[in-house]
Amino acid sequence: MTMPCEDVGVGRTCRSILSASAADGLLTEFFTSALRGARPTGLSVRTAMPGPLSRAPFALARRLAEPVLHRRFLASLQEGDIAYLWPSTPVGIYERLARRGVPIAVESVNTRMAAAKPILDAAYAALGLPPGHDITDARIADQNRRHALCTAIFAPSPVTERAFAGTAVADRIIPSSYGTWVPERLPVRPQKTPGAPVVFVFVGAVCVRKGAHLLLEAWRKPPVGAVLRLVGDVEPAIRARFADVLDSESVSCVGFTRKVSAELFGADVALLPSLEEGDPIATYEAAAHGLPVIASEPGAGRIGAETGVISIVDPNDIEALRARIADFTASEELRRDRGAAARQAALGYDWSRVGPLRFVRLFEKLGLTRR
Repeated sequence: MTMPCEDVGVGRTCRSILSASAADGLLTEFFTSALRGARPTGLSVRTAMPGPLSRAPFALARRLAEPVLHRRFLASLQEGDIAYLWPSTPVGIYERLARRGVPIAVESVNTRMAAAKPILDAAYAALGLPPGHDITDARIADQNRRHALCTAIFAPSPVTERAFAGTAVADRIIPSSYGTWVPERLPVRPQKTPGAPVVFVFVGAVCVRKGAHLLLEAWRKPPVGAVLRLVGDVEPAIRARFADVLDSESVSCVGFTRKVSAELFGADVALLPSLEEGDPIATYEAAAHGLPVIASEPGAGRIGAETGVISIVDPNDIEALRARIADFTASEELRRDRGAAARQAALGYDWSRVGPLRFVRLFEKLGLTRR
């Protein structure tokens, strides 16, 4: 992972996969410009920005850090090793590995760009806005070049799998999933005070990609007794277009926070009507906290496709989304039963299970023996 590995977002996903696999006995070495946050137990980590330099803005330090990191990574590879690359790795590294005959496994963190771009273009056009994403034809071409050099591609959800259908690399896909660290026990939720509002929580960037505009459109007519809590930074276009909803009494905007667990524990239902995703960690974390989840197919991810515990709705069908929200508002029994089912299903997606499993599947695909 060329960019610094943070303790949130993609970085947290990466370190969770690797630390779980290392704990399972897989011989693993992790290269990143800087490791920020707690060092994963049992995982060998090599960085190019040690000490105080690790806290420097990457934009300032990358010219020094990247060549050092890449040189060390390439020099470390031995016969029989597999290079596991995350999206920040430059295409030049792919090319050098391919020339050496090193097997390359990569992570499809989000939907393949060529498939995601028209979805997002259409969503912004429906709002009368220019595209607010950063997917360009040049980036699509660059990603396609990387995939062509790969030996295997981890697709963490059915949506990411389908995005490769009909491409030249479709036979290189390894179905996988993401997950979460499932707490063994959760604090007992306090009995809800009669008449207290039902709290719906949305965790993630409040943006078009995650269907926030569709959720807010549905929330123009919220059920009586329901409130919406948005945990994430609000995209400017969303703020401008839905200021009346965002500023209403039934909506609160928290912004980015690391105290996600507290937000989930204080909520009654989780929402994620995404238009495009890889395999959203927010859904796994909500399920692990015993919350029922209403999501789109991309927002439901692998756990939704395989277990049926996520309440899946077409986010573009505003009336259907609004009706589903009303159903969960009206029934404490529905919330309790669906939350318990989600919690039980999440146990099967603890990182300790899904981390090692993906490499078992990789070795099987490559005909290699684990060491």
